[in-house]
Amino acid sequence: MSTEVKVGLFVILGLCILIYMTATVGKWNLGQDKGYLVTVKLDSAAGLLKDSPVKVLGVTQGKVEALQIEGGKAKISMRLPGALTLPEDSLVYLRSEGLLGENYIEIKPGSPQKPPVKPEGELMQGAPPADIDQLLTELSTVATGINDLTRTITQPSDNAQEEKGKRGALQSIISNLEETSTSLKNLSRSIERGEGTLGKLLTDETIYQQLTTTLSDIRVVFENLSSGEGTLMKLLQDGEIYESIKDTTARINAIIKKTEQGEGMAGKLLIDNRIYEDKTREQEKSPDPSPDESTYIPLTALGSMLGKVPE
Repeated sequence: MSTEVKVGLFVILGLCILIYMTATVGKWNLGQDKGYLVTVKLDSAAGLLKDSPVKVLGVTQGKVEALQIEGGKAKISMRLPGALTLPEDSLVYLRSEGLLGENYIEIKPGSPQKPPVKPEGELMQGAPPADIDQLLTELSTVATGINDLTRTITQPSDNAQEEKGKRGALQSIISNLEETSTSLKNLSRSIERGEGTLGKLLTDETIYQQLTTTLSDIRVVFENLSSGEGTLMKLLQDGEIYESIKDTTARINAIIKKTEQGEGMAGKLLIDNRIYEDKTREQEKSPDPSPDESTYIPLTALGSMLGKVPE
């Protein structure tokens, strides 16, 4: 084999290695399933780049193909393998590998009963992504406040009286913390011994059994109601009973109304005074009552119509 052939083979081998490395680093999909695209709109895509991984339950399944702004939100296009089926109610989260790690897309699959998301379909955002910069700013503010408080407490004072007041305040805080800790310890011990209402609820097996029985009875009652058993459920579900009660009530209301207007015998007896007055005049014109009749008294209009009762 001549030197020229060896050099040519070496160059070809180097080119093959270069192409392989380029395809690996660039994540080319030569000869592979291109999958399908789905989109999601996030409140923020900070830290997310093209070709960032897309994970499902922590397993890398696809990658971010495009990022753009639409309707005041970041629209993310993700390419997923064709063999991956996601329900249409799956949720998308923006995650981070750590404080300094790269961001990626995490998909939480939804209910299996839901139909799968279609190609070019859209998934919904889960919890809004956390802003790392804002979090670091807040932590910095908290650290500054702690430093200021520590400096105020530890810094010596020129005035002895002021220094004594600082020490007294610090001692009071420490004393209050100790008392609180002691009270919490005593409370936890009382609960563990089953003292008090909370302790009994946590330790008394009888209360647990009673609660279990009560819940079981309630469940049975609701099951009976749902199945239409019992008088109450029949009253609620049977339209015929309802119409009958409604008709009876209407009739009673009509009778009461007529009675109040003086219609019928009952209405005349209750509100017509002429019956009573006529009966009174008849008694005044009649001769003196017999001894037997003197032992009776009239019962107004109703009594005059029905008779007399003994005194």
